[in-house]
Amino acid sequence: MLDEPVSAGDRSELTGIIRDIRKRWRLKLAVRGAAFVVAGFVLTLLLSAYALETLKFSPGSIIAFRVAMVMILGALAGYFFVLPQWRRVTDEQVALYLEEFEPSLETAILSALEAEKQSASHSPALARRLIEQAVEQCGLIEQGRRLEAQPLRRYAAVIGGTIAAALVVFLLGPAYLRQGASALLLMAGDVLEASPYRIDVKPGNATVPRGSDQVITAAVQGFESDHAELLIRKSVGAPFEHVPMVFNTDTRTFEGMLFDLPGSIDYFVESGGVRSSVFAMHAADLPYVKQLEMEYVFPAYTGLA
Repeated sequence: MLDEPVSAGDRSELTGIIRDIRKRWRLKLAVRGAAFVVAGFVLTLLLSAYALETLKFSPGSIIAFRVAMVMILGALAGYFFVLPQWRRVTDEQVALYLEEFEPSLETAILSALEAEKQSASHSPALARRLIEQAVEQCGLIEQGRRLEAQPLRRYAAVIGGTIAAALVVFLLGPAYLRQGASALLLMAGDVLEASPYRIDVKPGNATVPRGSDQVITAAVQGFESDHAELLIRKSVGAPFEHVPMVFNTDTRTFEGMLFDLPGSIDYFVESGGVRSSVFAMHAADLPYVKQLEMEYVFPAYTGLA
């Protein structure tokens, strides 16, 4: 009777308790990792939105910060979420973990595991009794369920609080925060359309008669500025020349004049740190009206010449 081997039921019950503790421990790590990922992502999003405002939502900056957001999110998820889940944890480590936070167990679980492994060469009855005692003591502490309860609530509260604070900041904060978050998160959209700041330029890409005078108009959208410049380039590789523009108070647009256009040019408008797209104006030998005369022929009864 004293040499009766350890029963499969006792062994499986202890193994099940350790497996459940390991699962809850991994769940705690997962929720903790999610808290770090959410907090890091929100902070990165806020800083990126502020940086985009500083850079006036230029297309290059939007693309760069989109790539940076993906890389940072991947790094956060990998370090705080994926790597802890890949960590291999033995039954002995689980026992030490539980006994560290539940001093009442002393070394009951660890002793039971060691005795169960050595039951073939040592007393099976002793191993069976140690396992029974470990199972009984685990029952007194609710099989370790309360160990992760408080951390899980705390990490869940951190996640909820971070999301709530982020919503308050984005909804009640400056408009550029919402605009920046939209530009960064809606990656499927066009980069130019994602920017709230733009300059609408007319006539844009056009073919005009050679030697004609051309008026370039620019209207700023999403911001205010009292100064604008027209930059033109007469050949590929040549530097852009600055041409001042005048603000028309009636049309609320900036206007610039190009006189006697000899050939094709590239041009764009810059205002308040925001640049428009680069347009091409081709000068061609087209018929156009250089001078217009009007002749009045009055009726005879008016007596006018």
